[in-house]
Amino acid sequence: MTLRLAVIGCGKKATQYIDTWISRPELALQAVMDPNAEAMANVRAIAKRQGEQDQEQPGQALPECFDSWEELLQSQHAALDAVYICTPHANHAEQAEMALQLGLDVLLEKPMVTSVAEAQRLIAAQQASGKTLVVAYQGGLSPLVQQLKRDIAAKTYGELVSVTASIWENWATTYKGHWKQIPAISGGGFMFDTGAHMMNTVSMLMSSPLGTVSANMQNLEYPVDIVTVVSGELLDGTLFNLHACGNSIRCSSRIECYFTEYVVRICAWGRWIEIEDSQGNVQRKEQESANNLMNVFQQTIRGDIANPSDIQQGLAMAKLWDGIKLSAAQDGKVVNIDPT
Repeated sequence: MTLRLAVIGCGKKATQYIDTWISRPELALQAVMDPNAEAMANVRAIAKRQGEQDQEQPGQALPECFDSWEELLQSQHAALDAVYICTPHANHAEQAEMALQLGLDVLLEKPMVTSVAEAQRLIAAQQASGKTLVVAYQGGLSPLVQQLKRDIAAKTYGELVSVTASIWENWATTYKGHWKQIPAISGGGFMFDTGAHMMNTVSMLMSSPLGTVSANMQNLEYPVDIVTVVSGELLDGTLFNLHACGNSIRCSSRIECYFTEYVVRICAWGRWIEIEDSQGNVQRKEQESANNLMNVFQQTIRGDIANPSDIQQGLAMAKLWDGIKLSAAQDGKVVNIDPT
């Protein structure tokens, strides 16, 4: 069955995905929206090239272009099955809410929302519509992360004692002047952009809800946070810490889970995992992530698998982010995270 898809936001990330999705016979790109006409023209050029190369389905219609996401959704929803939203963070909640209300399944770029209040409105829309929303975190969709989550719950490696995670990138200079460094539309700085992968993967792995956090941020003369350090505790007493440095070298990450019998390391995107036993032996596994995003989305909306990155996980991530912001605004004061 063909999935009739629209894309809202045709920037670099969306275009990279479209370049792989466009050749899939079970997917039809029906419409695109971006305020930049050149970005949409680029997507149409990709679709045209694929159509010329496709011997089985020659002459497929090119996606229709819109400069308004409201117009796209309102005029095209009856001819669509789903929408992929890849826009600045502050736009996610409103756009996803309308898509759900119009009866569309939603693949929503990370982070899901910028606050708990937005998450709660989105949850209400999702429950009323009965449609599916998948948050596009590579880590959340990674089989390696999902397996580690099950292993932590099952105590496969013994009791989880503590977790430490770090993520770093030359983000400050790379995105200087970019919308990602405009607080009104980005919702935060490095911690909420690249660091969101770390926050989401850590909060997803934990089998106990978050309890408290204490956070400090430094902007380093940029308009948004560049360095963030967080200490926290889960409700079961497990301690964790998070460190995000957006003024460093190329992008990378490491999450270390310390168990009584093993140490397990994994990256925030779930591309690799290392399992070290008490003798120092290390087993490493790697995961190919190409096309995984769309594969998981299609499997989820068909009901083949449980949603691995659902709206409730988006709420958990929003609670963590709200707690971090609240604590940092009070010079690291310990704040409680609502467990409900």
